[in-house]
Amino acid sequence: MAAQVATDAISVGVQDLVLVGFKAHDWASGLDSIRPLIGPSTIVLPMLNGIPWWYLQGLGAQFGDRRLASVDASGAIEASIPADQVLGCVVYIGANRPAPNVIAWNGRKRLVVGEPLKPRDSRLADVVALLRAGGVDSEQTEDIRTEVWQKLLGNAAYNPLSAVTGATVDKIVGDPAVRAVAKSIMAECVAVAAALGIENLPELEARLELPPTLIGVKTSMLQDMEAGRPLELGAIVGAVAELGRRTGVPTPLIACVGALAANAWQQRWGR
Repeated sequence: MAAQVATDAISVGVQDLVLVGFKAHDWASGLDSIRPLIGPSTIVLPMLNGIPWWYLQGLGAQFGDRRLASVDASGAIEASIPADQVLGCVVYIGANRPAPNVIAWNGRKRLVVGEPLKPRDSRLADVVALLRAGGVDSEQTEDIRTEVWQKLLGNAAYNPLSAVTGATVDKIVGDPAVRAVAKSIMAECVAVAAALGIENLPELEARLELPPTLIGVKTSMLQDMEAGRPLELGAIVGAVAELGRRTGVPTPLIACVGALAANAWQQRWGR
């Protein structure tokens, strides 16, 4: 069955479910393009790396303003997408962009989906069932925030380090000195997560052991660095440091490697 494709959201109209694949830094500028798809009952599934803009919503006032400046500086995303219409999603899909308008997929297609707020009727199970029916390996979780941190341990360490060094993930963990830096970044993430009530994250040495599917793999941030595309530093690095400041947890190494990655991009591309 051929896919139906539209280039104009207005012609499509309001949908029951909208999966959004913008990178975190593209959300504010991309909002206008998806607004016609979203009605008062639409479920929005943001497929994001890093800390999503909705992370603090529903957690109470002890962590300060629920808006994360690192990922939603103006508050435009929160204002446009009501929290109770969002389903959280952690993405494990490997792909790269070898040429304009070309996406090469490496075979991984797993999504973990959960409610950021209190569970609502059967919508989570319904969405997961729909994704599975479409051939996507999907599972539901009762704790989407822990799942966010599970993936972020790797993203926060490997992505900026790869952007700075140009190394693939296996080269990062295969170099004892760089592996130690990656482990220390993960430890800072674990400390911030713990301050937010997240426990039972994996032991770090185990997290540093790579499955065969990641051998020779370039992180998405390294691919963006090589192509001159903006780096997804706000959600993957900046938001962790911001949450660290809010909870009183120091994140000096995360801040350092984020600054180095940003500077490396600026020196290479100069815009």
